[in-house]
Amino acid sequence: MRNLSEAILERMGRLHLYLRYRGRVESEQVLQRKYEGQYRNAGLVLLFDLFMALAVVVVVAVLAGVIYLVTS
Repeated sequence: MRNLSEAILERMGRLHLYLRYRGRVESEQVLQRKYEGQYRNAGLVLLFDLFMALAVVVVVAVLAGVIYLVTS
């Protein structure tokens, strides 16, 4: 039995590839070439990208706050 986190990552990866490439043939090619044939890997990359985007937003907000406090 697979654990819950792997199932969630697999669904995220499957949904991501479906929404991004729309075609079954093209998404299968990308899955094989870029993600070693595993939807779980596609989900991990998507999750990592989301966390990195969130980190950028936090860093920019902190820098904007610091600049605001220094210049006011």
